[in-house]
Amino acid sequence: MEDWEAKILAAYGGEPPWGPSDENRPNEDRPLLVRPKKENSEFYNYIFHGKPINYRRWYNDRLRWRILPPEEKHRSCSRRQALETGVFRTLLVEVYGEQGYQIMDAVYASFARDDYIRGRARGLIKDPDKMGPIEVASYIATIYDIEGLFPFVVAEASGKRARTQAYFDGQELCNYGCRKGDFRFCVNTGGWERELAKLMNPKLRARLTKSRLCGDYCCELTFDWDTGEYEEEVKERPASPVRPELVHSEIYKYVMHGTPNDTSLWTNPISYRRLPWELKHIACSRRFGAETGYMRTMIGELFGEEGYQLIEKAYASLATVEYQIGRDRGLIKNPDKVGPLDVAKYICFLYDVCGRTPIVIAESSDERVRIQHFHGLPATCHYLARQGDWKMCVAEAAFERDLTKLMNPKLRARRTKGKIYGDYCCELTIDRDSEAK
Repeated sequence: MEDWEAKILAAYGGEPPWGPSDENRPNEDRPLLVRPKKENSEFYNYIFHGKPINYRRWYNDRLRWRILPPEEKHRSCSRRQALETGVFRTLLVEVYGEQGYQIMDAVYASFARDDYIRGRARGLIKDPDKMGPIEVASYIATIYDIEGLFPFVVAEASGKRARTQAYFDGQELCNYGCRKGDFRFCVNTGGWERELAKLMNPKLRARLTKSRLCGDYCCELTFDWDTGEYEEEVKERPASPVRPELVHSEIYKYVMHGTPNDTSLWTNPISYRRLPWELKHIACSRRFGAETGYMRTMIGELFGEEGYQLIEKAYASLATVEYQIGRDRGLIKNPDKVGPLDVAKYICFLYDVCGRTPIVIAESSDERVRIQHFHGLPATCHYLARQGDWKMCVAEAAFERDLTKLMNPKLRARRTKGKIYGDYCCELTIDRDSEAK
């Protein structure tokens, strides 16, 4: 290097007058940040001392987890998060009674205005005079498709009335795993549809008219004009089945009489948006996350310590079921063969399915693994929890804590960072429990 070149370069690369910012704050469950000592690079050590380079920097095979295809991931996300939401739906009513009904109805009604504003801005919702039962049903069916309420059937569609039916792809009567026989409970979960239909056209109404939890063959939502009147309940059934009258087929009438075919017999009377699977998975995760988050936040805010204990018990109840699933599928080994890396792989698989991405592995060894996931700014917790609520983070982590103990009682899982607590990520640390016997 020549002198004049060195003189120009001397104006750059000075030592900064500040150090790296420390975003960790000490408390009982968040270890202090320990900064590494300055050392030579692996390349320097290889060139001058002949030390081997760690190839894991190129191939991160230290911790790999299952990645499902987008369609399967969406279905799994929908079912898992529906059950998570269902835990709080059911507990609100069973534990808090009348107040639980009110809270649940208020939470679901609160989603309607935001959906209406975004739908109008995107041109998906027209002016009220152009929104009839079919148009309202089409928009809401798009959301049902995103949330994976399969199978989905349109039982009726006309200018007078539209009926959409969800059957749920499984043996359980309810996708949310809620208690049976309470029709009022089901009606209050429909606060979103009720309020959204009124915003789209005040002359319309949306109401639940069938429920699998109450013995019906499907969950049915009816969209019709709000006359203030309702159909009379059928109290007496006919002695024998009512059969339709035998008439000529459409093709017979076309061939013999030239009558146009009725295309409504094979075309979908309600056309809704079908998103790509990856986009559908992300939207599904966020909608269910908000749905669960609002209910559990209200429980914590309204009922204080009692509410947090209920939330913690709810998440802990999911761990045993998850462990049984993992064991039955051969994804979880015997406890003596499970270490921090094995637990982390399984939990990362669950995080990936439920949309807690991107996932970063800050540390991975046979002694400790730190899993970090990010979701927008600190204010945008995956579950929209309120700022500064560290109790909620700890209560939510009861699932990971109990699942880890089931996989190996000598291990532990702790929430060590939280975005709503001012950190840059949400972090779960899995290590060996020094207090375990």
